[in-house]
Amino acid sequence: ATDKRQKYWIKCGAHINGKINIGYDVYFDASNAEYITIEDGVWITARCLILCHSRDMKLYGRGIDINSLPHIRKPVHICKGVHVGMGSIIMPGVTIGEGAIVAAGAVVTKDVSPRTVVGGIPAKLLRNL
Repeated sequence: ATDKRQKYWIKCGAHINGKINIGYDVYFDASNAEYITIEDGVWITARCLILCHSRDMKLYGRGIDINSLPHIRKPVHICKGVHVGMGSIIMPGVTIGEGAIVAAGAVVTKDVSPRTVVGGIPAKLLRNL
């Protein structure tokens, strides 16, 4: 089943280089999939969320309809051998370095260094591997 998910992501425009595993109920920003790059050996476990766009909140203020704000699109790059734990959220503009581990339930708002473990909300360095 994970092969079918990978093929679907590619069909939507995601750049997948190699074989990856995608768990059940993983949401990705399908309408902006061309901003997603995933390298070989990545595991994205169940119920994760990968976002590539957000509203431009710099323009938001009293009397402004939030729905009128433009979207900002930023790439997400998940490097070789990364493991993304269950229920994690990957925010726009993030690169997760080679061999890194994202703990379950983490919200990744900044780049993750290679061969590290991050966790929490927002995700912070837990240890170097």
